[in-house]
Amino acid sequence: MPTADLSQKRLQDFKRLLKRAALDAYFTADPMEMRYLSGVELSYGEAVLLVSAKKSWFFTRTMIVPKMSHAARFIHVQDVKTESLSSAALETARAQGCASIGFAEDKVNFVLGQQLAKAGGVCAGALLDEMRLVKYPDEIAKIKTACRIASEAFKEVKPQIKTGITEHAVAALLAGAMLRRGAENIPFNIVCFGANTADAHHTASKTRKLKNNEAVLMDFGCLYEGYASDMTRSWWHGDKIPAEYEQIWNITHAAYRACAKSLKAGLSCREADASARRVIEKAGYGKEFFHSTGHGVGLQVHDGPFLSPRSVQVLEADSPVTVEPGIYFAGKWGVRLEDTFLVTKDGSKKLTKN
Repeated sequence: MPTADLSQKRLQDFKRLLKRAALDAYFTADPMEMRYLSGVELSYGEAVLLVSAKKSWFFTRTMIVPKMSHAARFIHVQDVKTESLSSAALETARAQGCASIGFAEDKVNFVLGQQLAKAGGVCAGALLDEMRLVKYPDEIAKIKTACRIASEAFKEVKPQIKTGITEHAVAALLAGAMLRRGAENIPFNIVCFGANTADAHHTASKTRKLKNNEAVLMDFGCLYEGYASDMTRSWWHGDKIPAEYEQIWNITHAAYRACAKSLKAGLSCREADASARRVIEKAGYGKEFFHSTGHGVGLQVHDGPFLSPRSVQVLEADSPVTVEPGIYFAGKWGVRLEDTFLVTKDGSKKLTKN
């Protein structure tokens, strides 16, 4: 049974946040923010959204209006014939007496930022970013589905990874397996062989073939109804596993387990990161673990919160986060292990499998 769409509830909850922040309205042209608050999938430039404490408006063009049928139940849809969409939105804001208009400063270009500043714009992107840290039930259901799709696809594809296959061919097999299971998009699909596994964000090569007895690393996920999954698997291809590789894999796995075990609501993201980092540093490989331990997952693959030494955030229940420690030796090989977890009041639940 499909999960009920809670976009209308999110919009009402966000209006209460606006009121507490003493803002008259919020403006966004960002497709991700608009999808979050309305449930409508849009491309940049197709619409802008204005939210006030009492009413909300979509400003769009005639050809996009049919997309708005779902949101039209709780958002007024205005078909703008001549002027720019942002100008129409700001004119409405003025007519409604909105003196202070919040917006996410990192999601507008310079020209639009100048236009908003003249209209009483206030940098307020953190309002929506913080709201998005904790997921609603419909979001969690979609993330769980995205995780299931990626997990099942990997289980199908791994036995097909044979000596001689290219990185790109494996990525194509995996993408196809995820799309057949209902993924709407494949935002990233990292496949690495040999020394390439030490490149944390390697691009799959069309010519690099898998050799017998070398490292493999795959970091992948998909989007399902706008929501992401993320998982990484590392292993040795062949029957002659070097003792050093096995040792590093075990250290990485111990760090992964330590962080996963620590997850629960109320834990600082800094401490979650430290729980993994301590294991790797104690083993003498602190310099080879050069990225954060994890991040949130949602409408963005790298969503908040961030499990890093610099984070000031605290984990909350119903926040999906990754745990992905890694150890890398440039020019040689690397190991990263990653799963997506849903933080709960007393612990966490692993969403990615296999």
